[in-house]
Amino acid sequence: MTPTLYYLLCAVLSVAVLLGISMMSRVKTAVRGNLLSAVSLFAGIAVTLIYNGIASVWNIYLYMVVGVVIGSALAIRVKMIEMPQMVALLNGVGGLASALVGILTLLGVGHSTVDYPLFTNVTAILAVEVGVITLVGSLVAAGKLHKLLPQRPVIWRSHAAVLNFCLILLTLAVLHAAFAGEFLGLSADISLILLIGVAVSALFGYAFSIRVGGADMPITISLLNSLSGVAGAIAGMAISDILLVSVGGIVGASGLFLTQIMCRSMNRSLIDILTGKTSVSGKPATVSQPVVEKSQPVAKGVEAGRTSSGEILRSARSVIIVPGYGMALAQAQHLVRQLAD
Repeated sequence: MTPTLYYLLCAVLSVAVLLGISMMSRVKTAVRGNLLSAVSLFAGIAVTLIYNGIASVWNIYLYMVVGVVIGSALAIRVKMIEMPQMVALLNGVGGLASALVGILTLLGVGHSTVDYPLFTNVTAILAVEVGVITLVGSLVAAGKLHKLLPQRPVIWRSHAAVLNFCLILLTLAVLHAAFAGEFLGLSADISLILLIGVAVSALFGYAFSIRVGGADMPITISLLNSLSGVAGAIAGMAISDILLVSVGGIVGASGLFLTQIMCRSMNRSLIDILTGKTSVSGKPATVSQPVVEKSQPVAKGVEAGRTSSGEILRSARSVIIVPGYGMALAQAQHLVRQLAD
């Protein structure tokens, strides 16, 4: 396969993925859009294998079969109400894959001498850091939604200081990877940098996700979805894979847009969510005295309000009920059906 044909196929497949995402925004075409994106990604794997001349390596197909079996088993067993946890785990797997690509690139496994070692080192260590952050953060998010971890925001006394310290260490690791080499007199051994990067990234991912409450966790999962795409795009830069860069950028951008849409729909700020601020007061409600004592006019007003709401529903020509994650979690489908009847 010539480079020109490879680039053309990558462009076509990238457009197909974009078209599939666009089709998923409409109910009638969502299934076909999902199928189109999946087929495009599978075709991208085939094109990559052929272009790099490794289509004859039988071990790859064995690993692909194992992945298909695991994915199919999860798809069959996971309930729809558990889909957010499933998405979080898939985000984590994507981050893990990007981190592994970055680690192997830094160790010099699986590729020849590169023309731009500084760029390769920087993108590879960034892929490791962002990938590990995505992995650990996604595991925490899935644990909170599955009630394996406390769903309330867990905020440490020096939470912000821990995050800032982690960011400083991660930045230093990137700088050391950038300038590592004999021509600058720094140690060329990248193993220590990798260990520090992985450990600090894991701590940052845990601290980043643990202070988000369970009610806001779907928004955090959407943000982690964006990070998994960013990690994939950075890993693609490290190994000079334009298709991985393109698809990773698409996933990163779409995940960020989805995060913004979810924040607007919930009337929440992303900063407030990530810092653990909840819209409900954490103080327990007092039950010493009722607010209203023997107030008949208020009771009539409440009853009138209920009557007016019922009349509005009865007189409406059409009512649209939009099911969401909260309705599914509360198992309110029977009450909604009674309301519709």
